[in-house]
Amino acid sequence: MNFKKLIGTIFSAAIALTICTFAAITIHAQSGTTTVSGTVADAQGNAVAGANVTLTNADKGFSRTTTTNDNGTFIFPVIQPGIYQVTVEANGFKKSVQNQVRALVDTPTNVPVALEVGAVSETVTVTSNTAESLLNTQDATVGNTFVPQQVTQLPTEARNVINLLTLQPGVTRDGYVTGNRSDQSNITLDGVDVNEAQTNSILDPVLRLNSEAVEEFRVTTTTANSAQGRSSGAQISLITKGGTNDLRGAIFLTGRRTAWTSNNFFNNKAGVGRQKLDREVFGGALGGPIFRDRAFFFYSYEGQRDRREDSALRNVPLASLGQGLIRFRNTAGNVVSINCAQLTTIFPNTQGCNPAGLAVLAAAAAKYPANDFTIGDSTAATPLNTAGYRFNAPTNLKNNSQALKFDFNLTSNQQLFVRGNYVEDAINSPSQFPDTVSPRLWRHPWGIAAGHTWTISNNLVNNFRYGYTRDAFSNQGDSTANNISFRFVYEPLRFARDISRVTPVQNITNDVSYIWKTHTFQFGTNVRLISNRRT
Repeated sequence: MNFKKLIGTIFSAAIALTICTFAAITIHAQSGTTTVSGTVADAQGNAVAGANVTLTNADKGFSRTTTTNDNGTFIFPVIQPGIYQVTVEANGFKKSVQNQVRALVDTPTNVPVALEVGAVSETVTVTSNTAESLLNTQDATVGNTFVPQQVTQLPTEARNVINLLTLQPGVTRDGYVTGNRSDQSNITLDGVDVNEAQTNSILDPVLRLNSEAVEEFRVTTTTANSAQGRSSGAQISLITKGGTNDLRGAIFLTGRRTAWTSNNFFNNKAGVGRQKLDREVFGGALGGPIFRDRAFFFYSYEGQRDRREDSALRNVPLASLGQGLIRFRNTAGNVVSINCAQLTTIFPNTQGCNPAGLAVLAAAAAKYPANDFTIGDSTAATPLNTAGYRFNAPTNLKNNSQALKFDFNLTSNQQLFVRGNYVEDAINSPSQFPDTVSPRLWRHPWGIAAGHTWTISNNLVNNFRYGYTRDAFSNQGDSTANNISFRFVYEPLRFARDISRVTPVQNITNDVSYIWKTHTFQFGTNVRLISNRRT
């Protein structure tokens, strides 16, 4: 089967799938692309029909041409976000060239063109206002787009792009969007679903995105179009960077040290030293051509290493309780004690104190002497039975995130991309006590995506996406033994149990855009196949 027949077969199958699904139920397709349109007129404002309009991106070897209709309008649907040049040529007019036309993700871009009378050999060059392009004046969607300079230069905690998502009007730090819960949002990467399928948290997508790998993103807070939304919350579209005809790279290293921080109030009061916090965030990116104007690559890596401690506070018994003495205030306000023999007399059915239990409490009191009286029934001046033991618990972190993308210009009318991500994180939780095991979270999700855009004709474009995103983690606990607890007095371990989960999600989308006169019709389908395997 030759290449054209193969593409035709795939397209026919996609169309059939679209029609069948659309006939069964209304499905909102996701995008991750954009649209460039405009009107060509002469100096008097009259429409210029039949003008040739070319949209080019020299960095990526991209070019697409169309012709204005009777109303002088043109449209380029399903365009990858980026900076383009718009060239217009018509008989009897000077050639018009508009540079620096920024096409933002999920934000339609309008480019009005006014032609001057003259020879086609003459050129009028206009440089677009990039700042104005950030404003959406073409549809009713409300939201902001973050461009590469903002993504890489705005200060964020550990360079985490997700922290920028909440810098929108109507969005809280917890991810609630205009009154909608944080689990009602939808996150896509290159038009493919990357939501955490079980919790759907806006702040915890499956694939962590480092700042050098993100080209741009948009957060639509309200009135999302049908091409975007499938839920009531924010619609978040992120785009991975790609290679260009120029070899480009970046390298970065940021860090902080314990010496730059101060101890907290409670540690100082309990006589506990300053918590450790040594952090390094490092990595880089490299992208460029494989074959000029035809094939490109982009690779990004980011690592984070935290050697840190969290202040932990646990209930512990005092030495007197380990000796079988229960201390309390009587009705007169005086502190009195009851020993094991008296306890047996008052409560005969208890058969006295349990020697094994007393031994556990006595050992705990000796090993973890109380140093904090903000919990328990004691005060520093009046010790009774329980108090707190405060210490600095190691919570080390080791994160790794990688992204690799290939872009291909198969023909002048067909573009293909393939993208892969792999994340491997190891995070320690505070242990119950300094000498006990620390629970550990090991996350190792990965994902792949592929997209094919086919400009069949000037008025018909097909956009196909496939993604496989596999969430996987193991929350490794600190014990498999029986849970032994002296409630509100002492727990020797956290008794956190092992939990493992693998949640693969397959996402298939296909959008067909048809241009008829001044109207654009888009039909699409969005299929998600989700499984959830827990242990």
